[in-house]
Amino acid sequence: MTRIHVLLVAAFLAVAGGVTLGAPLTAAAGLNACPASNPPNMLAIVSGSSQTAQLGKAFQQNLQVALANSNGCPLTGSLAGISINFVAPAIGASGTFASSASNVAVVGTDANGVAVAPPLTANNTAGAYSVHAESDYGTIKLYLTNTAHGVATTIAAAGQAEQSAAILSRYAEPLRATVLDVDGRPVQGASVAFSLGTGIFGASATFIGGGAQATAITDAAGQATSPPVIANGAAGSFAASASVEGLSEPVSYSLRNLATKTTLATTTPTAQTATVTASYRRPLQARVLGGDGHPLEGATVTFALGSSAAGSTAAAAGATFAGGATQATAPTDASGIATSPRFRAGITAGRFTATATTTGVTEPLSFSLRNVAGKPAAIVAGVAASESTLVGSPFPIRLGVTVTDANNNPVRGARVTFTAPARGPRGRFGRRARIARVTTNASGIAVAPGFTAGRVPGGYVVTASVAGANRAAAFALVNERP
Repeated sequence: MTRIHVLLVAAFLAVAGGVTLGAPLTAAAGLNACPASNPPNMLAIVSGSSQTAQLGKAFQQNLQVALANSNGCPLTGSLAGISINFVAPAIGASGTFASSASNVAVVGTDANGVAVAPPLTANNTAGAYSVHAESDYGTIKLYLTNTAHGVATTIAAAGQAEQSAAILSRYAEPLRATVLDVDGRPVQGASVAFSLGTGIFGASATFIGGGAQATAITDAAGQATSPPVIANGAAGSFAASASVEGLSEPVSYSLRNLATKTTLATTTPTAQTATVTASYRRPLQARVLGGDGHPLEGATVTFALGSSAAGSTAAAAGATFAGGATQATAPTDASGIATSPRFRAGITAGRFTATATTTGVTEPLSFSLRNVAGKPAAIVAGVAASESTLVGSPFPIRLGVTVTDANNNPVRGARVTFTAPARGPRGRFGRRARIARVTTNASGIAVAPGFTAGRVPGGYVVTASVAGANRAAAFALVNERP
């Protein structure tokens, strides 16, 4: 510390304490005696510099400066009523004086020449800055820092953010929220306001002790816990929130009061068909109603796509949601309706069942679905593909084919044309018809009318064709001599 600083500190303590220095300061060799007249010519800091305050909080010490003289001698003359302007930055990290609610405060000195600024509160911008103390005797800086440490910057749900409880019963958990500062550290002592909303059909709740509002203080872990929550008598969904002063975004909770008897209904046909590998035209829909008959908004409905028994086929009939899943969930809207994602038929034709379920319902809602075979892709002759009989006699086995699609599913309703030769060894269907047209049954099988050998002996081929198949099925027949 320099000689002049030693002298200033000594003189300052004497002035601030109301003590008159009765003898010249001679702490340093060669110092002249103090003059009889010694007016102030500068400002000096008494206290308040190098402080830190949390955002939005007051600094612990008021800023104080005093009149002084660079010679370090006791001041003379009137020291009271001299204006000192305390000026904090207008932008960025700064503070607000209590007296003016602004960044500027004007204070008069007391009889000892000391000026005490009003309490200063840090603004909401973190950072270091200086407050200028300005007067006719010069300017001096007091250094301050606004810090975000320990100041709430985020609030998040702790515990369960989604819960349900039967009407007029207690929720399993109270509402919990965690408050953190800018560094992610827990903030202790923050006041958290919990609020319970009301759903569209009057569903709500109250805290034990009454009311839909409650406050709680965060603990050392930064967590605040509401009083226990009791559902009211209306079924349905509603929201709750937790907020901290200074944060614009509260945290939300989704709560649902369950009716004592919940029912499921459908708003769309429960039976649908789709061609294999194609999408079903309509998604599945289920409507959830409470015991009072009102739709329940926010109820979670689980849709499951079943499958048929595999039987003799390589795979069972079924369908999938996007990504190959056979199960999906959806919330009900304000009308109590939940809609499944779109779903696609598998490669196997057949019937199967889908279901919809929700909490509180023991009997699921069922949907009857059927994958229909695609267009004909192949036709195959049956056991009569090769046979013989005496000329003029009926063949013992009727000609039959099986028609399948690209995935080997039997095609129902396909039009098959059986054609016999026009001349030479030949035969005729029914009453001497050369061509017979038959529609396949549910198993994809078409059986021609009875076929009778002609009078000309010899072998020949009867064909069976269907639109869409690249090749016709062939029957190798022989008219034998007696």
